[in-house]
Amino acid sequence: MNKKNMKIHYLIYILIFSSTLLFAKANLIKKEGKISFITSQNIYVRFENTDGISVGDTAYHIHNEKFVPVMVIQFLSTVSCSGRKIGNTDLKIGDNVFVWSINDEPKILTLKSTGNEKDSNSVNDTAQQKVKKDKFKSPAHRFNFYGSFTANSFSGFANYANSVGTQSWWYSLNLHAENIGSTPFSFTNYMNFSYLTSDWSNIKSNVFNKIKIYDLSIGYKVNRFGVWLGRHMNNSISSVGPIDGLQVEKGFGNFAVGGVIGSRPDFLHMGLNSNLFEYGAYLNRLDTISHRQMQSTIAIFQQSNHGKTDRRFLYFQHNNNIVNNLYVFFSSEIDLFKLQNNKAKSDFSLTSLYLSTQYTPVRPLTINLSYDARRSVIYYETFKSLYDSLFENQLRQGFRLSFFIRPFTGIFINLGGGYSFQKGDIKPSRNFNVSITKSDIPLLDISASLTFNRIFSNYQSGSVYGITLSKFIRINFTSISAGFSKLNYNFGGFTGNLDQKIATVQISTRLINKVYFNIYYEGDFEGKTTYGRFMAGINYRF
Repeated sequence: MNKKNMKIHYLIYILIFSSTLLFAKANLIKKEGKISFITSQNIYVRFENTDGISVGDTAYHIHNEKFVPVMVIQFLSTVSCSGRKIGNTDLKIGDNVFVWSINDEPKILTLKSTGNEKDSNSVNDTAQQKVKKDKFKSPAHRFNFYGSFTANSFSGFANYANSVGTQSWWYSLNLHAENIGSTPFSFTNYMNFSYLTSDWSNIKSNVFNKIKIYDLSIGYKVNRFGVWLGRHMNNSISSVGPIDGLQVEKGFGNFAVGGVIGSRPDFLHMGLNSNLFEYGAYLNRLDTISHRQMQSTIAIFQQSNHGKTDRRFLYFQHNNNIVNNLYVFFSSEIDLFKLQNNKAKSDFSLTSLYLSTQYTPVRPLTINLSYDARRSVIYYETFKSLYDSLFENQLRQGFRLSFFIRPFTGIFINLGGGYSFQKGDIKPSRNFNVSITKSDIPLLDISASLTFNRIFSNYQSGSVYGITLSKFIRINFTSISAGFSKLNYNFGGFTGNLDQKIATVQISTRLINKVYFNIYYEGDFEGKTTYGRFMAGINYRF
């Protein structure tokens, strides 16, 4: 990165960080829910409660360490919501989504004007004192238990000679127990187990090699003090990933300060590895201005391998909507350590910077703009052979602009484009996509979507276009969809062209209360060769 770009990146970083210290009276709440059901067009999410969430809000999912918009909320109940899927993020049942909501303060009593301002102020003062008194009152510990179990089967096959089909299974368990026995204690667990049936003879001797545990922790939270023991992913420092050990957080005023000590999961099998010791601390601040929220977190982490420094870095995350109809998310990592000629040195090098904005100037139009700049993360002890080969760790940069338009009732248009580049590229990568959806087509009562994608990169160019028809049947919440698309890619003479036709069929339905079943088929046709993929799954929510 040249000096000019470096200065611009640091200026953005400093301005956003400095602005978080200007305001007070935080009321932002990040509501976390879990996807309970997915159709071709809609997503269903369960929350502990939906207080503060409104129709039209956007739900986000953490993907590649970023908050990515995945759903616009259209229907609400007291503990769940559903809405239209947006973007191309690959989601599955059990994934977390987040909605930033405002926890409105109790309304302060006011008197109608009587000419006696002293009396009016007295009532206001009394009400304000009550609000302050109740603000940090310990809530009643109500036991809350929920979770889900999912089992999916995946099959792959082809019609050419000597083709060997594949069969795999994927199981997932997700548990949440809050205020166990009406106490401040809680328990969380998220794990999955997947394998190819052809490898079962090797796997059954030690199935734990294929069990991936992402969360398995016991928590204790009272007032604004919390402790978590075990493997836990902290939403305030989500980019660090799950941590095996002890995490503590204490809130005071607008701030929350936290510390962690433990180890990272093993890179290969997600098992315990005490050699990957790490510790760190973070500071979080929440603010509101006229019910518009702003949240910032700054953290510093030291990670090691067999007692030697593996990585030391500074992390910053910020989100706000203090400007009407504008949402901003920003995150950045700066490495503070490097090895040069096998000698440890302090560093201050920008590793990643991500900025995303969403602006709705008028209700029928939403504009999304993002900028992503990152280098490869180097763990100096864990991947010695890798960093030795990185003579020049180039910065990759990319922009993405998209428009979501609702010109008329039942019509949705998505327009988007991306541009990314890196020093040494023959030419930058560019892509463009457009989709048009018409819901509730008269007489047929179906929805139809037309899509088109175009890509240009160093070694390939191509396009994909297709159509999807879907129908929702309220009986048993059944959704049926069928699609067809055509893909044509040119690889610049390296491996010839790829001309493919793809057909898909999906059916999702509720079998009985809290039990859902879905099947999916995809056929890829290349001349006389056919590739098929079939998935069947069942999900039980409790």
